[in-house]
Amino acid sequence: MPKIPVEFVISLQEIEVVVMGRQRELGLLDKGSEIVIVREDLCDELGLEVNRKKRIMMQTANSEKKELQGYVEYLELEVKGVRTYAHAFVMQLAPYQLLLGRSWQKGVKLEKIEQENSSIEIKISDLGESRKQVVVPVEGIKH
Repeated sequence: MPKIPVEFVISLQEIEVVVMGRQRELGLLDKGSEIVIVREDLCDELGLEVNRKKRIMMQTANSEKKELQGYVEYLELEVKGVRTYAHAFVMQLAPYQLLLGRSWQKGVKLEKIEQENSSIEIKISDLGESRKQVVVPVEGIKH
C-alpha cells in the first residue's frame, strides 16, 4: 500500500461567522451534513427562539443517533459582510457551536479555492439584491 504524505490529509475546516449580528463564532464547514446545526447553549446565550415542535433524530458521522431539540428559523450568519440566513437545527451537546452543512453551502454557492501554497479559501455569494461575493481564508482545526 502506498504511503500518503501528511500534506494530502485535509483537516476539518472552519470560517469565522457573526451570528445574529452579535457574536463571532467559528463555523465548521461540513459537506457531509445536509443540515445546519447550532448548539443549544449558543441559542440560550443569544436569546434565540427555538421552535421545539419539530424534533428529529440525526445520525452522526460515528453512527451515533442524537435527538435534535428543535430549530431556529432564519438564523442570521454573516461572513465578511455577506449576510445569509439558515434554518438551523438545535443540538444540546456538540463538539462545535455551529455546523454549516450542505444546505447553507448550496445557498451561498460556496466555492473552494485551493492555492498553490496548499492554503484553502472559499468564495461565498450573497444571492440577494447586492450580489456581493467574498473570499475567506479557511482555518484548519488545531488539535
